Amino acid sequence: MCTKSMKRNTHCFCRQIVIYLKEMTMKIFKRIMKLTVRNCLCSCIFIIFFLIFISFWKSESIGVYKQNAHIPVIVWWTNGFPSVNQIRTCSDNIDCEIIADKKINGNAVDAYLFYGSVINLEDLPLPRRPYDVIWGLFHEESPRNVEELMHEEMLNLFNFSATFSRHSDVPFPLQYMDSINDITSKEHYVDTSTKNNYLKEIGPIMYLQTDCETSTERDKYVKELMKFIQVDSYGACLNNKVIPQKFKHDYLNNLNDPEFLDFTARYKFVIAIENGVCDDYITEKFWRAIKVGTVPIYFGSPTIRDWLPNNKSAILIKDFPTPKAMSEYLQLLLKNDKLYEEYLEHKIKGTITNKRLHKELRARPYQNDALKTAETLECLVCKKLHEKNKRDKNIVTKYHYNCPQPISALTLGVNPHNSWLFSWRSAKLKVQEIYKKLG
Repeated sequence: MCTKSMKRNTHCFCRQIVIYLKEMTMKIFKRIMKLTVRNCLCSCIFIIFFLIFISFWKSESIGVYKQNAHIPVIVWWTNGFPSVNQIRTCSDNIDCEIIADKKINGNAVDAYLFYGSVINLEDLPLPRRPYDVIWGLFHEESPRNVEELMHEEMLNLFNFSATFSRHSDVPFPLQYMDSINDITSKEHYVDTSTKNNYLKEIGPIMYLQTDCETSTERDKYVKELMKFIQVDSYGACLNNKVIPQKFKHDYLNNLNDPEFLDFTARYKFVIAIENGVCDDYITEKFWRAIKVGTVPIYFGSPTIRDWLPNNKSAILIKDFPTPKAMSEYLQLLLKNDKLYEEYLEHKIKGTITNKRLHKELRARPYQNDALKTAETLECLVCKKLHEKNKRDKNIVTKYHYNCPQPISALTLGVNPHNSWLFSWRSAKLKVQEIYKKLG
């Protein structure tokens, strides 16, 4: 029996067996013709039954071969993720063959998928075939690695998307929220009075970063904030505090270590500034602070309010015109425990008033599993391929990955002196070059 994993553009193994047996039958027949008359009757009976068997096997195997030949082929053009070669069976019992090998004959491919974090814009399947060949984009990161995706013209190359944006075809805005139970859990929570005692040995605010050059200019913001209030800065950026020895050499791979979470939970505030500004792009910087019960001082996604557990679950930098104004507000909270604890109702009262969070997780339970998210995109594309003659042309727009020009946390706008603004313009030129190669 043929297996579904055999390639559409190669002959099925069972078909080869049929051909081989057919040849053997002819050889046997020639030998039988040389037999004596005494064995003729037995030989004829043998031949009849043998041909019936071959006919049945051939019709079954060729039927399977033809069925396999019509399974749409989806190729992951980018290397590394998710690196699978298998038949994907989706809802309605439809199948598509997933191949992690871009060397396959392009004429056999029905769709290409691209993992944005490792996409090489110098190596695309160009010139692009007619738009009956689907292109799909999977990208969970900000455009730091692929700034071309900040431009809608680049997004328009793709037909379907799986991104953090709620407007994506396969959205996952809560990808970094491990569990909704983490929001109310008190596993790492430190009560306010204990935090007040910790202020004798640590500052009220924690900052931990190793990426010191970001489009949001977060280091510039923190440096200015430090003029007015104590900030304990660990990591490589603005370092003024020694991280515990256990995490000194590799804290990035220990951010969810229980000891590190307890270490973070001692602080009243944690600065959580994303490395890019995009709608619904909210990373572990925010959710880790929520998990341990410290208050995030947040800058990044313009849509962050839509995902706060309660109305007051974070202090938003965009609500304060300057770091000085921010420091004055933080000083007020440090003097008033009641005002401070208004930001921790998810821990103190165990409440989540934002119904959107529950609804989102029920609707899309795959969100915090990258492989399941990729499978969801594969099945979406697979379904569209099976509906090929019925589908309308679909094009990814900026709403699927809405990342505008670099915005500074310090100026709360586009800083004309920001070096990332130059690279944003350069990326636009690269997109124009790609269009010239489309053919």
